[in-house]
Amino acid sequence: MNSARWWRLALWPVVTLGAVVVAWSYSIAATHDAGDTVHYAVFWLGVLLVTAPTFVVAGSRRIGVGTRLAWLLGYAAFTFVPKLLRNPSLPLYYDEVAHWRQSADLTASGTLYQPNALISIIADFPGLHILTAAVGATTGLSTWHSAEIVFFAAHVIALLGAVSLGEAVFGSLRAGAIVGLFYSLNSSFLYFDTEFGYESLGMVFFIWCLACVGWMYRARTRRARLAWTAAAALLGIAVVPVHHLSSLFLFLALAFVTVAALLTRHSRETQQEAHGPLWEKLLVLGLLAGMIVLWFTAAAPHTATYLSPYFQGGFSQLGRLWSGTGNGRTLYSASSNPKYEQLFAFVAPALVGLLALAGILGFLRRRRRAAAGADYAVWSPMRIGLSAYGLLYFLALPFILTASGAEGARRSWGFSYLGLAVLVTPVVLALLDSPRWTGTVRRRRAVGTASVCAGCVVLIGNVSAGLDGDYRFPGPYVFGSDTRSVTPEGVAAAQWLARSVGGRQKILADRYAGLLFVRDAASWPATPSPGFPAYDLYFSEGKPSDALVAELATSGYTYMIIDDRMATQQPAQGEYFGPGEPNHPPTPGALSQYTHDPWTTLVYQSDHYSIYRFDFAAIDAHVTGSTP
Repeated sequence: MNSARWWRLALWPVVTLGAVVVAWSYSIAATHDAGDTVHYAVFWLGVLLVTAPTFVVAGSRRIGVGTRLAWLLGYAAFTFVPKLLRNPSLPLYYDEVAHWRQSADLTASGTLYQPNALISIIADFPGLHILTAAVGATTGLSTWHSAEIVFFAAHVIALLGAVSLGEAVFGSLRAGAIVGLFYSLNSSFLYFDTEFGYESLGMVFFIWCLACVGWMYRARTRRARLAWTAAAALLGIAVVPVHHLSSLFLFLALAFVTVAALLTRHSRETQQEAHGPLWEKLLVLGLLAGMIVLWFTAAAPHTATYLSPYFQGGFSQLGRLWSGTGNGRTLYSASSNPKYEQLFAFVAPALVGLLALAGILGFLRRRRRAAAGADYAVWSPMRIGLSAYGLLYFLALPFILTASGAEGARRSWGFSYLGLAVLVTPVVLALLDSPRWTGTVRRRRAVGTASVCAGCVVLIGNVSAGLDGDYRFPGPYVFGSDTRSVTPEGVAAAQWLARSVGGRQKILADRYAGLLFVRDAASWPATPSPGFPAYDLYFSEGKPSDALVAELATSGYTYMIIDDRMATQQPAQGEYFGPGEPNHPPTPGALSQYTHDPWTTLVYQSDHYSIYRFDFAAIDAHVTGSTP
């Protein structure tokens, strides 16, 4: 049996075995003791069973087109499995609950732009919710299972888009496969960009718009150029109603490419990639810019207000950190991740940095190299622009040390890694193909093995840096965790409220109970802040301020949910409600006072949860601790 046939036959058994091992790791995690990390090792065994041979197939010069594409499809399907198995039947992640509720409400009412209880901005970007509702209406499936279909397809299509982009830039499916696989090593690919969230869909438009632009640059006829230009323009316009960051990062990437095209339009090196008039290259960027301005002004006017605290806070905190006047985040503080994951999280940027440096040196030395028949030696506008764009990854790295900028930095890596993939792919191919390194069978195997191992290290490190273990694995109850605070007791309390008084009730609850009540009771939890300190009802004993009472009453808040563990346990995520809350836990007296106050009536109680109904008209009748 020849090797190509062996690879084709091995694909689906390997993918199936990998999925079974990942499922086994989740079974171990669900019953593991605190501090036990064996499930991490089993998980990575399952993932690398598929990832390592896919790396081999992608880099091999002896593998045919059909086998290479089959392995890429199998890899794309497999990398959806970890998130699918994490919560196969209901939303679990914070963003997922928000988007699921938005889609379910759209399906039930048919009304767009309904306010969202958890993430206000998503109501202004309804593309995902429209698509999910449409799939549900067509198939008859639930909102959740409709979304799973959407995101499985999106995940596979996104990876194929990265492969297509690489093929457009380098003229080789082998190079495209390496671009796609390197992109898949980013911290978001395995979990964050497979969740029920608008970035997961926006990423598809982001990647395929760039792929179409790449093919536009490569097209040799006017008809082909116009077709690719039209496709890119439609994808660019379509991403804007889906996701704000995908739109902005796409604009940034296209701007880099367009500037590269303008700067190199008279260069002999880029003539074979510079067919067509300049307006074709400016059209996609201009239409995208116009759509962003139109949508952000007319349909989503609060986008800048929503995003600016992350940017301003991140830059401000980073400035104080560098000047020595502020403190940064301690990475992996109180983390349960095994030491090798933590080590690889620091090694991964260093490895990628070395590859990027080699790519930059290749650009600086480009005129010394012959371009004889090899697209890897040609620095086209797409290659130059996307490579420069990919370097934004390194600019974002320091922000991981700031509280406000860390989340934004992680979000940006999924986008910038596509540019990095374009920058480093020729370096990887040079290592795999250079006679200096692969002149003998032994050297060739050593270089191939080292390359696969380096890719696995980057994957493990990036996933570890991108998501906490509580999000990645099931396990025992953890107070103050978005994903580990869900218990049958909490679900029963939420379902009781839904049955007794119906949905859309405005409630007070901590972040974690609130998330559960949004999902299972369609409730509307308050968003406390220094200007609306609803958390005072949990942290202070005695009558709340008149201003707070007036705001609660006029806003229609009806119920208060109390989890008595707030007084005895620190939240794993470091906050009970959010920014601005007091820096001490609630006292048992502050939580139990409402049992005796006439303006709060206990309507439900379980081992840990109590639900009170407000009667603000009776608040002055008696206050706990006062004289009747």
